[in-house]
Amino acid sequence: MAAKSGSRTVIYVVLGVIVLAVLIGWTISMMRSSSQSQVAGTYTTAVQGSVVVAGKQAANTVDVYEDMLCPICGRFEANYGGDLTKAINDGKIQVRYHVVAILNRATNPTGYSLRGANAAICSAEAGVFPAYHQKLYTEQPAEGSAGLTDQELIDKGTQVGAPATFAQCVTSGKYTKVVTAETLRAAKDASLRAAGSNGFGTPTVTVNGKRADLSDSNWLTSITK
Repeated sequence: MAAKSGSRTVIYVVLGVIVLAVLIGWTISMMRSSSQSQVAGTYTTAVQGSVVVAGKQAANTVDVYEDMLCPICGRFEANYGGDLTKAINDGKIQVRYHVVAILNRATNPTGYSLRGANAAICSAEAGVFPAYHQKLYTEQPAEGSAGLTDQELIDKGTQVGAPATFAQCVTSGKYTKVVTAETLRAAKDASLRAAGSNGFGTPTVTVNGKRADLSDSNWLTSITK
């Protein structure tokens, strides 16, 4: 009986350690995400077709392919958005954001990915991309939801200081054609596919033209030291 009781005690202790480790990991993750979101982008942006070029030309170029509805893109932004922003601010990297719409059918009604992408590019044209990009991910709608309406997209732009011209850019769908074209191009580009994968997904990141391994948490620090 004593042996059984001792075994149960050991099991409870091990379980307790596991739970504590999970809680600590979750807390660290939340703290990291919180600290990331506090970095303000001071860099300039330029629009090249459907690509938002963030920052000046630098020694390293990072291309980020993202969908504003993609939940994994949201986690990528939470984990690396602040570090990317700081590196752009410091002139260590230039980031080219390819805002695509591969999840356009994942809302009800369909279409949010495309409208969100258009709004994100409009925000670069309006000079508020860093704050707006961060806001769209912080307040990201869920897959299967209705997404954000054009008015909600406009309101979020107003909240970060977008001028009145931003609304017209959003409602007119100014960049929807180039976003659609870029989405199709990326889907056909075999160099953007993960090893063993038959399709393109988001987020996909390249560094100086070479696909980055996002399973390596040091992929960014290795070029921004």
